Amino acid sequence: MSLLLALSLVAPTTLAQSPSSPRDESVRVRIESDSPEVSLFRITSEGYGSVATAGGAGTVGIINYQRECRMPCDVTLRDPTTDFFIAGSGITPSRRFTLLDHGRDVSLQVDPGSSGLRFTGWVSTLVGVSLAIMGGTLMLIDSSSAEDSSLPEDKLFRKVGVGSLIGGGALMVIGIPLIAFNGTDVKFAPNKLTGNPRVDL
Repeated sequence: MSLLLALSLVAPTTLAQSPSSPRDESVRVRIESDSPEVSLFRITSEGYGSVATAGGAGTVGIINYQRECRMPCDVTLRDPTTDFFIAGSGITPSRRFTLLDHGRDVSLQVDPGSSGLRFTGWVSTLVGVSLAIMGGTLMLIDSSSAEDSSLPEDKLFRKVGVGSLIGGGALMVIGIPLIAFNGTDVKFAPNKLTGNPRVDL
């Protein structure tokens, strides 16, 4: 009984003296960007769900998020341990990041990418890959036909195959840079209050 009484008296004291959780901290966030559409979002929860399709069952990711601020952004936020990202109308979503370990005053330099141009890049690249595969297949068929001397020579497959390879390659040359250069870059910039070094994401 004495031991239980002692524990009951010590426990509240121990909890009261324990350091505060990072979730109880607050961080002031500023965003620097040339785009007025830039917004800061917080991921509130995420999970997985099952979807029934004609070919069977599939798994999809489910992410819930909320907007914390929109340009011009100068806001104080609680719980810097959660994941954040930058997005907005016509803006490619950035990678996730946390505000933890960057001090109590954080400046974000945001260079937004165009989601429309990036989508165009993906479409161009996928069509280009499809054309290149089709062109390669037609070239193989033409090569097999040329080895069979009993069949009349037909250059149609060769012409279409070469055209598909050239067209597919051109589309990939256009699409890949559009994907690569239209991501949204976020940098933790140094600020006068804390002197944090700049970190690139």
